[in-house]
This record gives sequence, C-alpha cells and structure tokens, in this order.
Amino acid sequence: MKRKDFKVLVVDDEPEVGQTFQRLLGGEQVVEVAHDGYEALEKVKETPYDLIFLDVRLPGMDGVQTLEAIKEIHPDAVVVMISGYSVEEEVKRAMEMGAQDFLAKPLDDVDRIMTIEEVARYLSLHELTVRRLAREGEIPAFKVGRQWRVKKSLLDRWIEQEAYRNVR
Repeated sequence: MKRKDFKVLVVDDEPEVGQTFQRLLGGEQVVEVAHDGYEALEKVKETPYDLIFLDVRLPGMDGVQTLEAIKEIHPDAVVVMISGYSVEEEVKRAMEMGAQDFLAKPLDDVDRIMTIEEVARYLSLHELTVRRLAREGEIPAFKVGRQWRVKKSLLDRWIEQEAYRNVR
C-alpha cells in the first residue's frame, strides 16, 4: 500500500522563502509554492494541503484575508502564519480565525528545529516525558499544527540552565 504524500503549501512573495521550505521539507513531503493570496486560493481549491505556511504580508490580498478565504474552502486546514515584520495584531487576528502557529522570519534556523522524538533521543528521555514537559512549558517547545517542535538552540540553552540549576 502506497503511503499518502504529505502536501505542504508555502505562500510567500519572496522566492527564497519558498525555496527554503522546499529544501528543508522536500523529499518526504510534496512542497508547492504560491506567490500571493490569489494563487494560494487557486491551489487550495484544487488540492487539500496537510500544512500551509502563509506569510502575513502579501501583495494584493494580505495573509489574514487569505487565511479567511482558505478557511472558507477548507475549515480544517492547518495554517502556520509567517512574517519578518512586527505584526502582532495580524497574528492575533489570524490565531482567532484558526491559524495554528506563527513563525518569525528569517527562517535561518528552521532546519535546526527538532521533533519531540528527536528531542527525546537527544535528551535520552522517554518521548512521553518530553511531550509532557513540552505541554507544561518546561521545555521551550512550540506547536506546528498538532506536532510539537523544539528549536535546538533553545533546547541547548535550556539544558545548560538545567545543568547549572542541578549543580547549585
């Protein structure tokens, strides 16, 4: 039986951002790119994506308007907002409309984001323990869709603080 492809849509007017996601997520996942909200809506009408990364600032229709239209087409769409600007109000509105998360650009360290399974191996802890620590905010984790992720740089800093605390 063939495994279902995990389809990702990246909506950003900067070509480098789409290329970054294709480099990081390509292989196991099908990654498509749209350069504005209108193109994104055309793609969403044709394909049910498993995950959509959506820039807040887009030419024409902005990211929040695009999110609203995507949710009308696919109410259960998992959308992560991205932006390189200070856009607290837009992100707050997007979260209220059903966006799952927010990632700040530049996305230089996206490839340094570890899954909970990787963190568990890295810390030599049981995966359920790491999930509980992430849920309780003990480990600096964040959620993308339904999956917990940890930035390695934050994890290393957390480990250093925990080691220092244990020594005292």
